[in-house]
Amino acid sequence: MNRERVLIVDDEKNIAASLQDILRDEGYEVATAEDGIDALEMIQSDPPDLVLLDIWLPGMDGIEVLKTVKTYYPEIEIVVMSGHGTIETAVKATKLGASDFIEKPFSLDILTRSVESALKRRKEPPRRNDQESLLLRSEVPFCFEMMVGIKRAIKNAARSSRPVMVIGEPGTGKELIVQTVHRQSKKSDRPFLKINCAVRPMQSIQAQLFAPAKKSGKRSSLAAAGEKAVYLTNIDALGKGLQEKLAHMLKHDGARKQDFPPEFLPARLYVASFKDLKALVRKGQFHKGLYDAFQGTTIEIPPLREYSANLPALINTYFLEYTENGEAALSKIDGEALAALCAYHWPGNIKELRSTLEQILIAGASREKITIHDLPPAIRRHKRQNGSGEEEQAASGTELPGPQGKPARLLQRTLKRSVVLCGSGLHSGIKTGLILQPLPPGSGIIFGDISSGNTIPARLENIQSTEYSTCLRRGESSVATIEHILAALHMYRISNLLIKIGDEAPVMDGSAKDFCQLIEDGEFEEQDEPLEEIVIDKPYSFGSTEPGGARIGIEPADKLEVSYHMDYPEPLGVQDFTYAFEGSESFKREIAPARTFGFLEDVAQLTKMGFGTGGKLDNFILLGDGKVLNTSLRYDNECVRHKVLDILGDFYLLGRPIRGRIKAHKSGHTQNVGLMKKIKASLSL
Repeated sequence: MNRERVLIVDDEKNIAASLQDILRDEGYEVATAEDGIDALEMIQSDPPDLVLLDIWLPGMDGIEVLKTVKTYYPEIEIVVMSGHGTIETAVKATKLGASDFIEKPFSLDILTRSVESALKRRKEPPRRNDQESLLLRSEVPFCFEMMVGIKRAIKNAARSSRPVMVIGEPGTGKELIVQTVHRQSKKSDRPFLKINCAVRPMQSIQAQLFAPAKKSGKRSSLAAAGEKAVYLTNIDALGKGLQEKLAHMLKHDGARKQDFPPEFLPARLYVASFKDLKALVRKGQFHKGLYDAFQGTTIEIPPLREYSANLPALINTYFLEYTENGEAALSKIDGEALAALCAYHWPGNIKELRSTLEQILIAGASREKITIHDLPPAIRRHKRQNGSGEEEQAASGTELPGPQGKPARLLQRTLKRSVVLCGSGLHSGIKTGLILQPLPPGSGIIFGDISSGNTIPARLENIQSTEYSTCLRRGESSVATIEHILAALHMYRISNLLIKIGDEAPVMDGSAKDFCQLIEDGEFEEQDEPLEEIVIDKPYSFGSTEPGGARIGIEPADKLEVSYHMDYPEPLGVQDFTYAFEGSESFKREIAPARTFGFLEDVAQLTKMGFGTGGKLDNFILLGDGKVLNTSLRYDNECVRHKVLDILGDFYLLGRPIRGRIKAHKSGHTQNVGLMKKIKASLSL
């Protein structure tokens, strides 16, 4: 069995050596690079499964390396390391595609856990460096099996030794075509070298293509011995000088290696691009002679949407090959799910199709039949947008109808991928942000300290303070102002998530609107474990019993409902508002945009106490002199709606969604927590 391969990129030799020893002891195959350029060359020649990447590197910094790798090798997992980590750096790295961010010095547990988690996220069981992998076993890859024109082009190209160009959108399988031609050609025994022209330095590319001819005009023995099949990806990025030189070489139009000038090294040349080279030639941005050199040997791959009629056969063929390989038990796919897959537009082409089908099979490994509920949210949403109207309830996180009209159980939910958000803290004023990362079933909502790696489960027992906001603490780590993000997670029914964060959640515009968008950007992923609601069995109450005192209560109900009675000085006065949960869309529309608010005299007191230093005129509602001083209200009763928002956030500290009718009278975080403690004790949560 092949070991998973890790590349360590760090210019501190002692750290790199230590990491290498640790990871080898864990069973990984490990290589090292001291700078970004070396790392990119190693990645191009033999892509690893994971890169441990230091941010501070000579020559080309880690962020640039991260950008480049994720642009051209998105399947490689990257864990970023830094000795001077900040939430800003961590957020930036994660936005660019890093799967994790760890700060030096880190413990052995943190390192190995991060590497293990990153590698688990890989959803492509076949090894990329395995020439006999699942999708390369057949004479022609399954995705081209029914495309007669492509099969004929592959056959003709394999019979010849002429250079070949492959053109197609990202994800169409250009490298699969090249690999297939190479395997079927007479020179299949030659080493195969892939070079990305958009990343590799021009001098390095030239050294692989050309060698000085000897005065006798014969190739050196070294050049002859080193013949390789060379595959140039992103040929459009090749420098103008090299384009011209390569065009000059290829104009000989040789079908045999001997037909080329002696300084031309490759035994066989393949090139590829996802751009419209003909248009670039017209604009003078690509060498016409080089483009013309591939006339008659160019293979154009149509996008998946142009042969959608083949999709049912492609999907069934893939399922069959995947299950025959022992990766999963044979599953059937029902008609509705197959129709949804065929109706989807597949912007990522065959690569996206393959990845999606693997995820479906892995997630549905224990089920006899794959249904539409097993498909990714984007495909289900596409089906709804095209007029089916189905899955509306599933997407909003409400209950699906069960047999004989009984409510079906909810499933646990996480996000499909990591997402990030930058901002500043309301009370600290410090630039901050957060990273949302998927977690497996049963994990719960967990806050993770971006610097130390310490974690704080979002649970009632970890509440430290409710003064002006809800703050959690566990050990030496704490996190404040969590109620808005928790409200969004509560209403979107996200049950398993890691929130990597600093000391305080970003306030954004003072509402939960941006958190809703962030969650939707990450897309939902239903998990194969039930999510049990907390169903209120009897009335509970907490707070003052005096008329006009702050209090809150809850009673049994068929769904979640929150009523709030507000009594403040003008311009607020007495207000009442009731919110009934009808799915995440109702929350997004009625509650999430409501911003936090404060009176002018309270803001001055907060500032004196060291709170509210991040409050700006655009992230909260400022009240004074009987009017709103700094903004226009989003609702006439925006402030009372915000009180409902806080309640929804605080109540998710019970660990599960709640079902009951909450009635609050002038209450705040303190009363919310008091009531939750009563519920927890009574229901033994």
